[in-house]
Amino acid sequence: MDFFQHQERARRKTGLLVLYFILAVIAIVVCVNLALLLTLFWGNVQIVHAHQWLAHPIVHWVTGLTLAVMIFGCLIKLWQLRNGGKGLADMLGARHIPMDSVDISEKKLINVVEEMSIASGIPAPQLYVLDKESGINAFVAGFRPSETVLVVTQGTLNELNRDELQGVIAHEFSHIFNADMRLNLRLLAVLAGILALGKVGEYLIRGQRRSSSNRKGGGGLVFAGLALMVVGYVGLFFGRLIKAAISRQRELLADASAVQFTRNPAGIGGALIKIRNGNGSHLTSPHAEDMSHMCFGETLRFRWRNLLGTHPPLDERLRALGSDWVARARSRARNTLSTATHSNPEIPQGASAFAGGSLKPTRNENPPAAPSQRIGTVSEPDMGYARSLLETIPDDLRRQTRSPKSAENVLYALILSASNSSTEALLAALDITGQRPALVTLSKQIHAQGSRLRLPLIDLALPALKPLPATDRARILTHLTALIEVDDRYSFFEWALVGLARQQLGDQSGKNRRTRFRRYGALAAELQLLFSVLTWASGADEKDARTLFQLSTHGLLPAGRTLLPLTHCGSHKLSNAIERLADLSPLLKGPVIDAAADLVLADGKVQVQEAELLRAVSALLECPLPPLFNR
Repeated sequence: MDFFQHQERARRKTGLLVLYFILAVIAIVVCVNLALLLTLFWGNVQIVHAHQWLAHPIVHWVTGLTLAVMIFGCLIKLWQLRNGGKGLADMLGARHIPMDSVDISEKKLINVVEEMSIASGIPAPQLYVLDKESGINAFVAGFRPSETVLVVTQGTLNELNRDELQGVIAHEFSHIFNADMRLNLRLLAVLAGILALGKVGEYLIRGQRRSSSNRKGGGGLVFAGLALMVVGYVGLFFGRLIKAAISRQRELLADASAVQFTRNPAGIGGALIKIRNGNGSHLTSPHAEDMSHMCFGETLRFRWRNLLGTHPPLDERLRALGSDWVARARSRARNTLSTATHSNPEIPQGASAFAGGSLKPTRNENPPAAPSQRIGTVSEPDMGYARSLLETIPDDLRRQTRSPKSAENVLYALILSASNSSTEALLAALDITGQRPALVTLSKQIHAQGSRLRLPLIDLALPALKPLPATDRARILTHLTALIEVDDRYSFFEWALVGLARQQLGDQSGKNRRTRFRRYGALAAELQLLFSVLTWASGADEKDARTLFQLSTHGLLPAGRTLLPLTHCGSHKLSNAIERLADLSPLLKGPVIDAAADLVLADGKVQVQEAELLRAVSALLECPLPPLFNR
C-alpha cells in the first residue's frame, strides 16, 4: 500500500468513524432513557406504562438534550483543535522547543528530526516537549504533512539514546505518511462528544461537594451526577472500543515502517524495551485518555487491555521485530545494571523481520520505482544522503537557519544568491536598513555552497519562522515577494521558495484541507498549465516539446488540451493552479506526480533545478518526495 492508498484509506476510515460514532450515540441515548425510566420506577412515579414510554414527550426531550450535550462536547473540542497540532500542543500545556535550543537532549532531537525531514521530503515538524512527563512517549498531530507538530515527553529526551530516539521519530513520521494525523484529530473530537455526559456528571458531583449552601435537597443533583457518570462509563467503553478498532494495526504498521526507514531494529526495539522494563509510557496529564490513540505507547493503565487497548502489547510489538527481542527484553529486565552500561543493544538474530532481510544494503535488481511510489517512503540511501548533506552545511550557516531572525535573512540571501538582478536593486526592494552588509555576506556564502543546498536550506529555515506572530510572517512573505518581483520574472527556484513559504507561513497554514475534486476533468485547465510549465522547463525545443507534452500527459487531459505557449504560463497562474490541484483526491495525485516526473526527466538527466522543481511541486501538492529518485 503506497502513500496515496494510505491517504484514501484514512478518508474511508473517517466514514467508519462516523458509523461508530452513530452507534455509540444510539447506545448512550438508550442508556440515558433507561436510567431515567428506572429512576421513575424506583421512585414510584408512573408517568406512563413502560410499553408506551417511547411515545412520551419526556423521552424526546431527554434524547434531544443528550444529543445536544454530545454535539456541544464535539464542537468545543473542534474549536480547541481549530489550529491543528499547535492547538493540541497548547491544550496539553506542552513547551515549544526553539530550533536554536542549546539544551543537549533537545539538540539531539532537533538533529534527528532535521535528518528525517530532509530524507523524507516533509517539512520539519514544530517540536514540543511535555516537561512533567517522565514516561517515554511521543505523538504527531496536524491536518496535513506540511503543518505537523511533534510532541515528546521529557522522559523520551532523558532516557533514549540517539538510535532509539531515531526509531521513535521514524515511527511518528510513518503516521504522517499514512494520513493518521487528521483521523486522530477527528477521533479526538468524536470521543469528546461521547464522553461529554460523563464530564457533566463529574461536574455536578464536584459542584455539590464544594457547595456549602446546598447541603439540603442536593441529593437529586448527586444522583443525577452519578447516573450521568455511569452513562459516561458506557461512553468510555465505546470510545476505547472505537480507538482500539482504528489504532492497533496502525501501530504495528508504524513500527514496521520505522525499521524500514532506519534499517536499524535496535533503535525502536531498544525504545520499546526501555518502556517495558523502565518507567513505562503512561502519562499523568488529565488528557491521557484523550491522547491514548495518538501516542507511541499506551498512555494509561486499565483493565481489559487486550480488548480495548489502543496499542498491541509490548511483547507482541517486540516479537514482530524478531524472535529474540522478547527474550532480550526479559534478560535486560533481570540485569538492569548491565542494561545501563549498554546504550546500543546488540541486534539479535531474526531482528530483520520488518527490514525484509539483511540489514546490510543490498543491490536492487528490480527497476527503479516511479516517483509516485517513492512518496511517503524513506530508504537507507535517502537517510545517508540527508546525513551527508547536513554535514556539508557549514556549522555557522546551519545555526543561522535555527533562530527566527537569522532564518529570515537566510531566505532573503537565498534569493540574492540566485537572482540575476543587481544586488543594489534587490536590497532596495527589501527596505531593510542596517542588515545589508550581513545579507550580502550571507548570500555570497550560500552561493559558494552551490545549488544543491538551496532546497535543504529552505527546509531548515522555514520551521524556525512558523512560531512567529501572523504579522511577522506576513511581513516576511511581503519582502520575499518584493525581492522576486524586482525584475518582473520568476525563476523556478524563486517560485518554489515563495510557494513553500506561503504554504507554511501564510494565513491558511495549519488549516484543514478537504478533497474537492475527484476527477481530472474538473481540473483540466490547471493540469494543462502545470504540464506546460514543466515541458518548457525540460529545455526541449518547440517541436519536441509538443511531442513530449502529448506522450507524458496521455490519459490525464481531455482531447483538445495541448501545450500552452510559454507566454501563457505565468507564475501567478501556476501558483493558483497548484493551489487547486492540492485539493485533488489522493488516488489521483500519483499519476500527476509521475507525469510531472516524465516531463522533468525527459532528457534522462536530473539537474538540480529540475529536481528542485519536481520536489517543490510535490510538496505543494502535499505529497512529500524524498530527495533521491531515478527513472
